[in-house]
Amino acid sequence: MTVFALSLIMASFVGTIIWIVQTSVKPITQKLFSQTWHYYTSFIPVFFLLGGSAIINRLGPLIRSILTDSSTSPPAGKMTEPFIHVLPIEQTASHRSFLNQPFISLSRLENLQEIVLTAILIWAAGTIVFIAVNVKNYRTFKRSILQNSRVCETVDCPVKVIVSSHATTPMVMGLWKPFVVLPDTPLDEKELDMIISHELVHLKRGDLVMKLIILVVNAIHWFNPAAYVLNKQLNTLCELSCDEKVVRDMDMESRRLYGETLLKMLEYGVMKRNVVCTSSLCTPKKNMKRRLVNLMSVKKLNKFIIMMSLASTISMVGIGGLVASAAESAVPPKAVPSKAVPPKIPTDKKPQGRNVYVQMADGTVLYYDKDGNVTEAPEMRKSLTPPDYTTEEVVEIMKQLINDHSSVPYNSSIPIELFIPQHFVDQLPQKYLDEINKTYGLELKKTESFTTEELVALTKKGIEKNTVPQAYVDALPQKELDAINKTYGWELKKSN
Repeated sequence: MTVFALSLIMASFVGTIIWIVQTSVKPITQKLFSQTWHYYTSFIPVFFLLGGSAIINRLGPLIRSILTDSSTSPPAGKMTEPFIHVLPIEQTASHRSFLNQPFISLSRLENLQEIVLTAILIWAAGTIVFIAVNVKNYRTFKRSILQNSRVCETVDCPVKVIVSSHATTPMVMGLWKPFVVLPDTPLDEKELDMIISHELVHLKRGDLVMKLIILVVNAIHWFNPAAYVLNKQLNTLCELSCDEKVVRDMDMESRRLYGETLLKMLEYGVMKRNVVCTSSLCTPKKNMKRRLVNLMSVKKLNKFIIMMSLASTISMVGIGGLVASAAESAVPPKAVPSKAVPPKIPTDKKPQGRNVYVQMADGTVLYYDKDGNVTEAPEMRKSLTPPDYTTEEVVEIMKQLINDHSSVPYNSSIPIELFIPQHFVDQLPQKYLDEINKTYGLELKKTESFTTEELVALTKKGIEKNTVPQAYVDALPQKELDAINKTYGWELKKSN
C-alpha cells in the first residue's frame, strides 16, 4: 500500500511540474509552433500522471547497461582472469536532502500503515465518485440528445448523422459506435460541409479516445487542481488543432466563412459543460475569439520549425525524466518496504570469454566462470582482503549504498541494516554515523551497541535474506550462534 501511495504522489508531482514548465513557456511556443503540436505535447504531462516516471526510471539504467556492455565487452574468444572488487561509486546525496525530508518524517510515524490505508480509501472513494458523476452526466446528456432526434439522410458521411432539437452545437458522440449530431437549425451546403469536415477530423484522430484518457487521469488525480486545468486546456487545444487541420488548405475567403459558421453556431447556443466521449464544434465564448484569430494565422510548416518542434518535444520528455529521477531518489529506503526477491546469476547472456573473481564485503571470494557458474574459492579468502578506507571515503561509500538501496529493485528487498556492510558502520566515528542517520532517517548502530537479543534477531533476518554480516556472527555468544546454526541448518563461524 505504501508503494502504491508513493507512486501516486510521485506521478502527480512529476506530471504537475511538467505541466507548469509547459505553461510557462507557452507564450514563446505559441509564436513558433502549431496548435497541433501544442495539443499532442500536452499529453506529455498526461503520460507522467499515468505513471510514466516508472517507465523512464527503468529505461535509464537499461540504456546505460546496454551502452556499458557494448563499450566494455572484450573481443570474442579472448580469455581473461580479472579480479573485481565490488565497491560503490562515489556520489554525494546532499543535494537531495531537502527533497527527502518529508518522506523521512513520514516514515518515522508509528501508525504509518493506518494513515496510508485511510488515505488510499479516501482516494478510491473520490475516484469512484468522480467516474460515477461523469458517467451519469454522459448517459443523461446522450439520452437528451437522442430524444426526438432523426437520422439525416442527405449528408454524405461515413458515420451516422442525426439531427437533434436538444443539440446546441454540432458534435461527435459515442466511443464504440460514434455518430455526428447536428442541431436542428438551417445550414447551407458549404456550412454543412465544413461542420462535417471538422467532426470527421475528430474521428480520424481518435480525439474521443484521447478525451477518455484525460478523464481517467482526472479521475485518478481528482485531488490535484492541475489535473482539472490540464483537462480544460486539452479540450481547448483539441478544437484549435482540429480547426487548424480543416482550414490548412483553405484560402482566406473560405477561412472567413468557416469562422462565420462557428459564430453562427455560437449564436444558436453554446453548451458550456464538458461531457465525456463527446466533441463539440463550438466552445465557450471566452475561447471563441482565440479560435477565430487562429483560423487566420495557421503556422506553415518548414524544416526549421519541424526540427525546433522535435527538439522541444524531446527536451520536455527529458525534463520529465530528470524530475522523475529526482523525485524517486528523494524517497528514503525506509519509506518503501518491499518483498524479498532471490538473486539470480545472469546466465542468460551469451558467454563472452570472461572468468571473474568477486570478493564480498566479508572477504568471501566467489568465482564466476565464462558460462555463469558460481563457486566459492576459500583458498583465496585470506589472500584477498578488503582495502582500508579513510573516514571520508567510508561516508561517501555509505551514501552511495543508501541511494543504490532505494533505486535498485533487488537491493530494496534487503533491509538497509543488512545491505550496508557492518564493518563500515563500525569503522565510522559516531558523529558521522549520527549525521547519516539524521539525513536519511535511518537507525544504523555499531555492533557493540546491539544487545544479544538484537544480534540474534538481526542474524535470523539476515538468514531469511541470505545475507548475514560477519560482524554479527563475531559478536554473538557461541551458545546463541550454535542454536541458530542448529535451527536453520547453517554453518556460521566466527572469523577469529
